[in-house]
Amino acid sequence: MAKVILIANQKGGVGKSTIATTLGSGLKRLGYSVLMLDADTQQSLSKWRASAEGLPHEQDIPWVERWDSPLIAEKIAKERDRYDFIIIDSASNLGQKGDATQKIILGAIKSADLILTPVGPSPFDVDGSEDFISLLRDIWERFGEQKPPVYFLINGVQPGTTLGREVGEYVSNTYQLPVLNTKLQLRQAYRQCVFDGSSIFHVGDTQTKSNANAFVEEVLELSGLKPTKASRKKKVASK
Repeated sequence: MAKVILIANQKGGVGKSTIATTLGSGLKRLGYSVLMLDADTQQSLSKWRASAEGLPHEQDIPWVERWDSPLIAEKIAKERDRYDFIIIDSASNLGQKGDATQKIILGAIKSADLILTPVGPSPFDVDGSEDFISLLRDIWERFGEQKPPVYFLINGVQPGTTLGREVGEYVSNTYQLPVLNTKLQLRQAYRQCVFDGSSIFHVGDTQTKSNANAFVEEVLELSGLKPTKASRKKKVASK
């Protein structure tokens, strides 16, 4: 049964879609079947997937399905037995009470096994996440939903600086929520991926790939699927 991972934050410009492409591609290259639901009005994932069509690396890119229906929970329930992972890239706003955007984010939250909330390496980005965290806590308080783990992910950190650690501490103190150990680095290669529908594992240098791999493997561990060479081979062979 698929693990459902929601990547969400109403703060724009924090790299949600880039993080989704990195996670989805990283899981697929390890042999896991991945469905990506593009619930962002900008359709970044859908455009990225379309850019890969007909190119040699297309087979390494997960399938992306555009999603703008409030019935996202029903969609996830239907697909859970067909994939190992379902990754949802949410809109950069929470919508208005009762509209389709809000219904989608509410359905995604209630269906998620893990929620990743990206923030840039700045206290301004952290403070800008307050509305989303308030929405999560309101849902859990009013509906008594089983609470999936929520982790902040620091994105766009300049290599060789302590900024990621400092922002991580600020996040923990502000929201009393955990932060992923891996901080994704600021790299030009991520922008290149957008243009040619590739992944960081195609165009990144050794250090960049290592950083991205650490992120993917940390998410796997949080999902209870610590990767090993043997399990990777077995997973690939079974497809």
